[in-house]
Amino acid sequence: MMNTIISRIIKKYLSERFPAETEERVQKWIIKNGKTKDKEQASLEYWDELDVAADSATYPALDRVNKRIGYDKQTLTIPLYRKLSRIAAVLIPLFILAGGYLYYQSTRNDLIEVSVAYGEQKHLFLPDSSEIWVNAGSTIKYPKKFTDKQRLVQLDGEAYFSVRREESNPFIVSTEKLSVKVLGTKFNVKAYTGDEKITTTLTSGKVEVNTNNALHILNPNEQLTFNRNTSAIHIEEIPSEETDSWLSGRLIFNNASLTEIVQTLERRFDISITDHTAIPASKLFTVKFLKNESPEDILNILQDVVGFSYRKQGDKIIFDFLPQDRCN
Repeated sequence: MMNTIISRIIKKYLSERFPAETEERVQKWIIKNGKTKDKEQASLEYWDELDVAADSATYPALDRVNKRIGYDKQTLTIPLYRKLSRIAAVLIPLFILAGGYLYYQSTRNDLIEVSVAYGEQKHLFLPDSSEIWVNAGSTIKYPKKFTDKQRLVQLDGEAYFSVRREESNPFIVSTEKLSVKVLGTKFNVKAYTGDEKITTTLTSGKVEVNTNNALHILNPNEQLTFNRNTSAIHIEEIPSEETDSWLSGRLIFNNASLTEIVQTLERRFDISITDHTAIPASKLFTVKFLKNESPEDILNILQDVVGFSYRKQGDKIIFDFLPQDRCN
């Protein structure tokens, strides 16, 4: 009986999707230990029914998924791996779950890890009922249950936080180069690995930002920028409507390099842009997109502001610059 129930749940999950209110509960049930073989068998039965053939992109795509979920194909028997390879075109959407999950797994130290794919966003509720909106290309980790001493969340990427106030239990967001400590407030942290700048932007309340053992207190509508390369810190006041701009679909760039702009566009729209390094990082641009513009609309405006033309080549967007543009 249990095998029949498992099979029915797995097949419905893969083919029809559950209502939003039960989707996450099913995801958690899938990744929990227990009845693993039954779940695997139900998945394979569904793959066999689909009879999807691999194409030239299947195997590289499957390898990318395997790396992201920590899966080692060497540990799997050859027949099973061939089956998985054959249906990789269907397997990949399984990991790009409703709302933007790339994967959602419990780690050995009881951390929940959520990664959001390019072109997606995700809204989460934490164990203390605090809320997080996670932006594209980001990974966030948090415990299944917070301790009585602190509520610690680890972030690689960008997220907006609405933290439930607990006087005796501070909420801490930890990134590679800085941490943000609060009791209860609303704020944004942008800390993508590889980006030159890390920013913390406060909407309401008060936060304490720790950078290289130096503490900085932010007030509402203030933004702290930390430069990874120079360790320079800059705090400025910004308009209140810009503290959570990406949540409402707006893209706002203040004194941003072309590389920063391109990185944001690639994450936001899941696109690939090449040959954009001709403009030096010292040349900064301020431009705002406030109406959920399409990638084409944004690029058409940027080519006038920055000074380039662009063309599409397959799934890539290529920038072309005049010789004088490269020298400026």
